[in-house]
Amino acid sequence: MLQEGEIRKIGSVETRHVDVRLIAATHRDLRALSKTGEFRLDLYYRLNVMQIDLPPLRDREDDVLLIADILLDKACKRHNREGLRLSRAARREIHDYPWPGNVRELENALERGVILAEGHLIHPDDLGLSPIGGALPASRKVAHPEPEPETVNAKTDARQGDAEDDLSLEDYFQHFVLEHQDQMSETELAQKLGISRKSLWERRQRLGIPRKKSPRRKND
Repeated sequence: MLQEGEIRKIGSVETRHVDVRLIAATHRDLRALSKTGEFRLDLYYRLNVMQIDLPPLRDREDDVLLIADILLDKACKRHNREGLRLSRAARREIHDYPWPGNVRELENALERGVILAEGHLIHPDDLGLSPIGGALPASRKVAHPEPEPETVNAKTDARQGDAEDDLSLEDYFQHFVLEHQDQMSETELAQKLGISRKSLWERRQRLGIPRKKSPRRKND
């Protein structure tokens, strides 16, 4: 028995002494399950020596950005693209997204961003996060964009200029679409903006810009 520090191979009569520590992980409430008979009560008490609760990513609030920075650094090294950074808009999206897929989803989104980024900034479209219905937790409804890290080198001014351009990107997109959607098709709008129709649709969803409906003809 592991509790006694002893094991016996199947079919063997020899007992061996071992020194082990058992770690069990689950996303379910074992205490509640043991009360309903869905989990063995005696096994629960054997396992429950020290309990460590790890909150899901969606409940980590500002820690999400710290975790994202670490995962981004690893992804950049894997793909030999060191120096890539998240734009301010991308950081806001990562902070506000509910992360149903937990840390693995964040890791995959950042890896996608590293692969698709064309410049030295990763933008929201590079992350490929799909809009998810439902309200966000109250603690995460208001996003406070984290200031870009300051770097003391010859490229500081250029990077600050890029950050300022990024801040106005969504404002420019919204203004352009509202001004031209009566005269242009979705394909023409996407071409003028230099993005795909899918990206145009995703940005409409994120910014709450309804698509202009074509007037129906009387014969329809």
